[in-house]
Amino acid sequence: MNRTTFRNTVLGIGATAAALALGYFGVQYFGKNNMFTIAAAVGGGGVISYVLQKPSQPEAPTAPVKTQRRRNKS
Repeated sequence: MNRTTFRNTVLGIGATAAALALGYFGVQYFGKNNMFTIAAAVGGGGVISYVLQKPSQPEAPTAPVKTQRRRNKS
């Protein structure tokens, strides 16, 4: 396992643990129904931003394909 893969794995586990802790303490503080509402709003915002986003770079034109000439063998 190289260094980048290890770092991404550790960061992913840490982010998952932080999300679980935030959800647990959020339910304790706000209540179950309010947390469902917050989760739906955040998820809906993510979906809307994904659908409405414009590509940041225009699609690159494809390079023309070169054809080889046949040489007549005489």
